[in-house]
Amino acid sequence: MTAYPLKLILEELFFSPVPFLILLLILAGSSWRRNGWTLQSKTLLAVWTVLLLSTSSWFFQWFASPLKWLTPESVRKQVDAIVVASAGVHSSGAPTPSSTLRAYTAGQLYLEGLAPLVIVTGGVTEPYAPPVSIKGIHIILRGMGVKDEDIVIEDRSADTYGNGVETVKIIAERDLKRILLVSHDYHLFRLSSVFEKLEEEQQLEVVHYSFAANQKDTTRIVSWWKVFDWENFRRLQTIAHEYIGLLTYKATERI
Repeated sequence: MTAYPLKLILEELFFSPVPFLILLLILAGSSWRRNGWTLQSKTLLAVWTVLLLSTSSWFFQWFASPLKWLTPESVRKQVDAIVVASAGVHSSGAPTPSSTLRAYTAGQLYLEGLAPLVIVTGGVTEPYAPPVSIKGIHIILRGMGVKDEDIVIEDRSADTYGNGVETVKIIAERDLKRILLVSHDYHLFRLSSVFEKLEEEQQLEVVHYSFAANQKDTTRIVSWWKVFDWENFRRLQTIAHEYIGLLTYKATERI
């Protein structure tokens, strides 16, 4: 394990939610001691509780655990194509951090010789102007050494269901029989479910495998001074979005 300098630890703690949690707890306790359970003390305690939960790595892991139970097992299998789901691009054309990680994972699997083809699906959001060959996941794949002729860009979809609809067309056109889906672990169940349902409806015989792009992140031990982190609030939003997506897709029979 890497040894962190004390100065770095103190800096990260100072700019973390911890000082705010301590301050809010002191204010809530002081208000309660002076005036009892007034609206002010209850409000301060409520704000402290929300901040505590929304920035806690432990709460995030608990909140995300049902999705992890649903996540298909990540396997390395020889397939006809790797399908990597984009997680969007910035206005500059640069991939988001999530897209970058997925692109890197797909590129590594390609370079290992697991597939002769990489299909990049989705991530089309405004502003996302042509040419797509210099934007998003494609630029990462090219930088890693994936040949241009081995990259297929699906640039018509903007959500998970659209990923499936447009990519299944490519699968049918190219008569692909075995594919490896690459995304984050929390997204893989919904992604694979969409593909399976669409292929079943079109009577396509395709074998699916899955591979989580963030396997190292999920096994990494959180340092004690990072247990409370502002980034956990964004992570909770991502997981909440996935739960809503699953429920919506189930209700509308898209999975």
